[in-house]
Amino acid sequence: MKEEFDENKLPGKTKYSGRRRPTTRKSGFKAHPETSGGEFKTVQVTPCFLKAGSTKEISIRLPMHEAGEFVGFGGWFTSDVPIRVEVEGAGIGRLLLKPHPYPNWGKVGSMWICKAAVCEVTILLTALADTRLATWEFRGGVVEHKHLGGAREVLLGNMYLFSPEALFIVRPAELKESPPEYRAGEPFTLYLKSCNRCGRYLPINVQDERATLSFSNHCVATHRRPCSHKGFGLLTNPETRDTLKLDYGFQLECRFCKKFEVNAAHNPRRTAAQMKEDAARRRGFELLLMELYGESPQLRYRHAHGTELTDDIFKKFEGKCFKCDAEFENPSEMNLDHTRPLALLWPLDGTATALCGDCNSAKRDRPPVEFYEPEELEKLSTIAGILIEEIKNPTPNLAAVALLREKLGWFFGEFLRKPEMLEERDGKVTGELVVKALQKTLNKCKGIAAFDLQGEFEKRRKTS
Repeated sequence: MKEEFDENKLPGKTKYSGRRRPTTRKSGFKAHPETSGGEFKTVQVTPCFLKAGSTKEISIRLPMHEAGEFVGFGGWFTSDVPIRVEVEGAGIGRLLLKPHPYPNWGKVGSMWICKAAVCEVTILLTALADTRLATWEFRGGVVEHKHLGGAREVLLGNMYLFSPEALFIVRPAELKESPPEYRAGEPFTLYLKSCNRCGRYLPINVQDERATLSFSNHCVATHRRPCSHKGFGLLTNPETRDTLKLDYGFQLECRFCKKFEVNAAHNPRRTAAQMKEDAARRRGFELLLMELYGESPQLRYRHAHGTELTDDIFKKFEGKCFKCDAEFENPSEMNLDHTRPLALLWPLDGTATALCGDCNSAKRDRPPVEFYEPEELEKLSTIAGILIEEIKNPTPNLAAVALLREKLGWFFGEFLRKPEMLEERDGKVTGELVVKALQKTLNKCKGIAAFDLQGEFEKRRKTS
């Protein structure tokens, strides 16, 4: 039997919000003529053997460069057992380090706008136990690309997150590697997937697709898996015609091209009305929660614990961004992120996550499972004090839903008549947008918790 409510779509898109806007955004970029984004290849990488405590050293001597130029370094690696990865070098930018457990590959690197000359970067890969270690395409140098040259400044601050896949090197560094103790065993397999924009083949992990490298996942939500979209969830080897069926699937564009040829191209073309709609929904949910609970999240936390929410989260995350480990000088530099989404009626509380501005912007309103790696989810579960099942599959805040249901008379008679809810832009009334968004949240409730708020809203509109 079909459920009463569909989880993702609501009927009558113009019923409560006026006419739909015409299409306003096109990226202006075309797909690569030789790749569709649905191809894959494999390479075999011969490992070396490292005894416990021994180190493989990769020295990257950067070429002459000037202030204002992009420089970077990085590469991919894998090993039988976890290794310690350290990077030495004065003046380097913020570091990206994503180790993934075997048989997955990890990566390390950075990329930044040079302010002072950096001569040499040393990457140290130290074995914690006897292990085989394989590395692939470690490199560095001065980076140039058409998207970097004319990009808005706001897009360039977090480029370290896109190394090593964004290392479009025009003046390469001198690379030296310490000799291996000896070559060991069967080669490691590394899977490469095509990008439908730049045409490059870049590394992916297929054993654990959530251990992302150069491409973001396509279908993350449980109800959308396994990914059934050709090119996203089904890859083809153009040489052997072998196929690779994936569970989550990957985006057609690499992360670099997704950033500049899709997101950066689309977002500036969002109309003021579109951005105001998103902000109105968010403010509406925040205001609703404050009204339901009778006080702001910070004040509610102070009354319950006798301490300040911001200070406690700062201490809980040791004064660092949970995602990238950037250090904050004080709590005011930290962004408090809803670990459980505001869209599911979860207010800020002691389960909040400390993020820097870049990581908070990158996460946007996505749930944790769509932003963090599996090992990060486990760690976040422990720090935030939320069960891992709830971290991976957040549900609506049933306490807030129950309060809303108890106060329907107040909601329709007072809340939706507040000046903030009666504001109208481009024929769209804020309160009506909030009702529609709330119905999507209610549709995700199980059993009797779900109710037809939008239907009740329409009924009262007709009789008032």
